[in-house]
Amino acid sequence: MELQNLEKQLGYIFNNIKLLELSLIHKSSNSSSNNERLEFLGDSILNASISKYLFLKFPNETEGLLTRMRSSIVKGETLTKKAKELNVIKFISLSKGTSNLSDNRKHSILEGTIESIIGAVFLDSGWDSADKFIQDLFKTELSQITIDDEFRDSKTELQELLQSKKLSPPIYQTTELKDGFDCKIELNEISFIASGNSKRQAERAAAQEVLTHLKLYNA
Repeated sequence: MELQNLEKQLGYIFNNIKLLELSLIHKSSNSSSNNERLEFLGDSILNASISKYLFLKFPNETEGLLTRMRSSIVKGETLTKKAKELNVIKFISLSKGTSNLSDNRKHSILEGTIESIIGAVFLDSGWDSADKFIQDLFKTELSQITIDDEFRDSKTELQELLQSKKLSPPIYQTTELKDGFDCKIELNEISFIASGNSKRQAERAAAQEVLTHLKLYNA
């Protein structure tokens, strides 16, 4: 019954419910049967779907701009936001230790689960259904994107902001963990720590933490 509620929130009914079940199993809960392979697949399908949309919507733009546009949509912060809107965390199978992690430490888990659900939809009913699912899921972001937007990732934005204040560029202290990466940035005697599935994700997430702080306090 709970998975039926999730299907309703997703706007997609699975032919094979076991695919949805697998997409919600984190590796901390089951090391041999989990959603890592679906996450790998879903990441590729997500990028392909968004790429197709941008290619058709902006026929005169360069590959470089389209790439930055796509990155702004499929970035970790957006995937985490989608997972929270759908209350996906309620359905994910986690180990007891992982369940007790702070919400910030769970961001990479939420990102990966959205990608694994996309992979599950693709395996369940093919490209057309997965493409429609993604277009519906990211409808707001896709409808709002324009060529006038400024497409910079958080690391680039942070470096430019610090340079404008004549401050040293950030130093990313990244540590590999069993279930991903942690990254720490120290600025003005404050430590900002974030996590991610990859080193790049963790560094971008840490940079975003610093940016949010600087913008909040107008540093």
